[in-house]
Amino acid sequence: MKQIFLILILFFYSSTIYAEKYALIVAVGNYPKSTGWSTIHSLNDVPLIKQTLLDQEFKENNISLLTDEAATYSGIKNALNELLKVINPNDIVVIHFSMHGQQIFDNNGDEIDGKDEALVPYDAWVKYNHNYKGENHFRDDELGTYITMFRNSLQENGQLLLLLDSCHSGSSSRGGLARGSKAVFAPDGWKSTSNIEDSGSGLIENVDNSKVKLNVNAAPYILISGASANELNYEYKGVGSLSYTFTKAMNKLGSNYSFNQLFAKIETEMNIISPYQNPTIEGNINAEIFNNAYIKQQPFYKVKSVLRDDVIRIQSGKIHGLFENTTVFVTPSGTSKASKENIITSGTILNSKFNECTIKLDEPLENSNEKKYWVFIDKPSYGDMFVNVFFDESVKDKSIKAGVSNFLNENELGEVAKYIDSADVVLMQKGNSITLNSPNGLQVVDKDEENIGSSTIEEINQTLFAFAQGQYLKNLDLKNYNYEFEFKLIPNVNDSLNNNSTNDIKIRPFVNQNGTFQVIAEKDEVVLQVTNKSNRVLYFCIIEINSKGEIASFMPNDDYPLMDDERKLMPGQTETFKHKVYEFLPPYEKLILKGFATPYPINFKTTVDTRGESSRSTTNPLEDFLGNTYTPSRGSTGKKANPQIDGFTFDFVYEIIKE
Repeated sequence: MKQIFLILILFFYSSTIYAEKYALIVAVGNYPKSTGWSTIHSLNDVPLIKQTLLDQEFKENNISLLTDEAATYSGIKNALNELLKVINPNDIVVIHFSMHGQQIFDNNGDEIDGKDEALVPYDAWVKYNHNYKGENHFRDDELGTYITMFRNSLQENGQLLLLLDSCHSGSSSRGGLARGSKAVFAPDGWKSTSNIEDSGSGLIENVDNSKVKLNVNAAPYILISGASANELNYEYKGVGSLSYTFTKAMNKLGSNYSFNQLFAKIETEMNIISPYQNPTIEGNINAEIFNNAYIKQQPFYKVKSVLRDDVIRIQSGKIHGLFENTTVFVTPSGTSKASKENIITSGTILNSKFNECTIKLDEPLENSNEKKYWVFIDKPSYGDMFVNVFFDESVKDKSIKAGVSNFLNENELGEVAKYIDSADVVLMQKGNSITLNSPNGLQVVDKDEENIGSSTIEEINQTLFAFAQGQYLKNLDLKNYNYEFEFKLIPNVNDSLNNNSTNDIKIRPFVNQNGTFQVIAEKDEVVLQVTNKSNRVLYFCIIEINSKGEIASFMPNDDYPLMDDERKLMPGQTETFKHKVYEFLPPYEKLILKGFATPYPINFKTTVDTRGESSRSTTNPLEDFLGNTYTPSRGSTGKKANPQIDGFTFDFVYEIIKE
């Protein structure tokens, strides 16, 4: 019996330890002009996704790249087939596509609306003609078959993640650069058989209707798309919106996270950069990320290169919360914690990009081998409130342009963008009213129909400042995992809730098919559930940020003025505030709830109510930090490090909708 037991243990151990992680990253950006497709920046997504996977201990030789002319229809199929040959049961596979997408006429009668969704390889054309009838479009039927084949090969202890940074359709392409086409690929005279729009990515039904039979022990799969089936997928400052948000979200996760929770963070990040674009998640969404082998961001960063003896570069940047003027320590690699005994030198981040930083060292290094060094954060900087503003051609008044430009320059709040692709917000004029608009699609940011627009330069600047403050706080990320917590809104069902509730809101009708938590205005009621995931006592509070950037205190608030001890959580405690019921009113928009957890009592309500005035006398560093964001002109102080701030932040997105 002991021998059998030992054999079983060894079998389980060996099957776990030898499980591998594989990835295929496919990116097409420079399409041949003959295809009719526009150039997009898909190749910029590759280093983001690759580095994210390397951080999750994917081996570099297990990550295959297929770009531009190599990513033809046959090239993609060959790469998928080669990957199928090398994987084994229990392995983890990630497949990422960055390219155009397009809806195409259904060729086998399996679609209700008569349209397939398709990825657009390097050799696929944008229009149907006598020379090309869609044979190089990679249809959802084929993708569904490959998904089934991978799931069968990986088996029940494996896992498949697909990321689609493309889109298939959309009503228009106004504003920033988008991936996809609004035109359905079809012969002349073709008509859709239905007005019903696909939900989610539009691909899921073809997973279930695969030509290959799905085995009962098939692996779970998760499909995350940058936009729903009826939307365009916009780029963000030269990278794919999903590639950017996935990379940033993966950097923010704590312990024991599911793909459902990962998607919540992707949705939060998407709301910041493209507020009217709806990412989707489908499949086994409650599966644990990489079978619970997700690796939290380490407290150190590996050196990518030694540029000279006093300048180094690391493969992490703004996406990872590293900004200019952050100070660092350099230690020998393998160090568990920076201390006086092992610090080789200190330095300051001079330049921070999406996913890399350049650091100037105070003392030169003796060796140029980058593998000998690790970098630890000394005093963090949280960046600065800064917005790039683009003037639409509808703004003719030169005094408005001058007034806004002067306000941005004098307060070091931002600058006027030359191109819409680099803008955070677009100013448009209709009559005497100036509105703030999203660069992607040019939708009006303010969803309050009764108070849209500003008519004076002072009002415009106040609106811009609120927007900048909101964007800054949405992006603020504190990651002291000693105070890790999470929260969510759940339907108010009094007879089924208790303080230890484990109800999963994702299976409730409050969550739509894209994965977004929605509440119907003037009808739905929800309550707040908060969990302390740390082993320490913590205090929390939550603010709400609307589409305009305006801030309100969500917990506590005027109706629920909970004292500090009522927002105190013991280690591991889950508290459902079932007597504090939330109801909602228009405008109809997506909002972000941002929660803060700290080791000391915290209450943002007075700070928010007085627009920062009360924080001048507070001894709470986080309340003081929030109060300072209400000051338009912070000068150089806005760029200084903030060593006193300590805590953990968590975000939750919800949408107010009509009945």
